[in-house]
Parts: sequence; structure tokens; C-alpha cells
Amino acid sequence: MTVRTFTDAQLYRTGSLKWTGVTRSDGSPTIGAWVAEMDFGTAPEVAAAMKGAIDDGLLGYQPPWLEGAVAEATAAFQRRRFGWEVEPGQVRLAASVLPALEATIRHLARPGSPVVVPTPAYMPFLTIPPRLGHPVIEVPSLRGTRAGGHGWALDLEGIRAGLEAGAGLVVLCNPWNPTGRVLRKEELRALADVVGQYDALVFSDEIHSPLVLDEDVPFVPYASLNGSCAAHTVTATAASKGWNIAGLPSAQVILPDEALRARWDAFRDEVAHDATVIGTVGAIAAYEKGGAWQREVKDLIRANVDLVESRLSGSPIDFVRPEATYLTWWGFEGVDLGRRSPSAVLRDEAGVAANEGLTLGADYYKWARINLACAPDVARRIVDGVLALDALR
Repeated sequence: MTVRTFTDAQLYRTGSLKWTGVTRSDGSPTIGAWVAEMDFGTAPEVAAAMKGAIDDGLLGYQPPWLEGAVAEATAAFQRRRFGWEVEPGQVRLAASVLPALEATIRHLARPGSPVVVPTPAYMPFLTIPPRLGHPVIEVPSLRGTRAGGHGWALDLEGIRAGLEAGAGLVVLCNPWNPTGRVLRKEELRALADVVGQYDALVFSDEIHSPLVLDEDVPFVPYASLNGSCAAHTVTATAASKGWNIAGLPSAQVILPDEALRARWDAFRDEVAHDATVIGTVGAIAAYEKGGAWQREVKDLIRANVDLVESRLSGSPIDFVRPEATYLTWWGFEGVDLGRRSPSAVLRDEAGVAANEGLTLGADYYKWARINLACAPDVARRIVDGVLALDALR
């Protein structure tokens, strides 16, 4: 196995944000299960490419040839992995997904128009638009029987209502952080039918697409559906989550539509400026050579999900098995925690650092996001700690 796992002591000593950024109220350490980092290092091929660039002294600003090289690698990866025929000339460099979203809001969305965000949602999707003068319309997603057997589903009528209210942008996260859903082609087509009736764009965050866990569920890029979708979609992706190099910003924006690409190119330099050379080198190696390592990573994550799903079965905790990504969504609505949030209880009683559900949407105070990209023993201790909470005894 080429994937490395580490002891708690090693992870604390390394000092990653995931393992040192949150402590218990008394200052003692926690198991890092909150920020979207993996505990596995990165692929040997990615590490070798980045070390080689350092040894070669490639430590300056982004050279034009490197942007072209990552565009080639991105297009080839999209074609090989997802069957999306993307041309390298349709790929643009960005520092990361969030600056790409900011640029989309600043330059492409109608001035001051609301932004529709289906929830639960990646936290910055809810905080960035208001900072830029665009109110957020949260659309709580469908659950349980209303979700058509998927556990979670987009509320298309809620999205339509947001567009009727004047929204100029819909944020789509697929695979869906934090629910782990991979939206099916028919779901994406239904969304496209709604959006296509309004003067609105879609920002499609597809950063977790390399991490589809369920081999029977194909990932479909939203903009690949048809030319109409491509014309209203900014697709953002990166190797950062799939190969664990999030601290080395370099993302890719895919714009197959010529007119939309021309609008983007008016400000492309400001979005690409902070992309790191080493991160770009790593992305190329990931897309071209990182497949075997990533398959092992997905095997580890699947085994952790199997464990958690089995242990939580029959408990009052709401857990829907993720189809992609290592971020999982745990509901504590059936657990009496008093006025305390699940993340606070998990931190102080179980010693597990998780994300506060309320930060992922106003309806999710009794929820927590928990990262399972960890060693099997750590996953076991996470679920053991949760099931040992006083409220569950």
C-alpha cells in the first residue's frame, strides 16, 4: 500500500490545522475531524513532482507554459474519468474554488442580485456573497421520503422561488459537501430546466468529483449536459481535495462556452494571480499519475464509512451513507443535547473536533459535519466516542 497513515502523536507533531486547530474547552487536544484535509499525505507521484520542482528552483511566479500544461492535464483527466470532452483552451487557472466564486459574483452575476444556495452547504458559500453585496437565499434541501430515496435532494421549487425573487446565481456543489450525494443526470437536467427559464448563472463546484466512492454511481459534470448548460455555468475544480494538497492553491475553471469564456477572460489574471507554482505542478502529477494512490484512499474511506454506517445503525443519529467525498453529515435531531450544539458536545465529551451544523445552513443547528479521511483506528474512535455520549446512554 502506498497510502500512509499516521499516529495521533505524529499528526499533532506535524501540526496540521485539522489536528491542532480545535481543542477541548480545557485546552486538551481533539481528534481532528473538521477541516477538509486528509490524514494520508499525498500520492508519491505528486510529492515527487513537487519536490522536483523545488529542487529545480521553480519557485517563482506562475509561468505561462505551466498554465497551459495544467489545462492539458485537466482536459485529459475530465475526458478520461468522466467522459467530458473539454478542450485545453477552455480551461483557466484560478487560485482556488473560492476566489473563482468571488470573481463569478463580482463580474458575472447581476449587480446586487441574490445568490441561491441549497443547504446544507459548504460554509463559505453562505458567507462570501453577502460580503460582496449579494444576499443569500438559503434553500433547505429535501430529506428522507421527500428526497426520492436518495437521503438528500435539491428542492427545485425552492430554487425556482429564489430565481423568481431575482437571484442571479445558483451555487451547485456536486458531489455535495456535506451530504456526500452524487447528483444523477436526471436531477441535473431538472435543475437545468429550472435555471434555463431565468437570467441566471450556475457556479458548479466539482472539487470532490475525483472522490466518488460508489462505483455504480457515475459523476456527471453539470456543464456537460448540453450547450445551454455550458452557456450559463462556471465550473470550478481542483486536485486539492482528491490528492490532499489544499494548502498549495491551484484550481481550474472550465468554460466551454465561448461567450462566457470571453467574459471571464476580461478579469482572468486577477483570479489566477495567487495560484501557486508548486500546487499547479502537483495538480498536473495528480491528474496524470495519481490514480492508483487515490484508489487506495477511496478503499480506506469506504471502509471507514462501512464501519460508521454499521455502528450507527439502530441509533437515533441520522446518517446517510455518502456516495462521494470523505465529509459526512450526522444528524442529532433525535438526541437530547439540551441547548448545546452537537459539535460542542462532541468536542468536550468525545474529544472529536467536528463542524458546527449551523454554519452550513440555518436549519441545521442539530447537525455536525465529520471528516472520515483518517486511519481506521481513528474512525473507530470517532464513532465510539459519539456513541458513548451521555445523551445516548
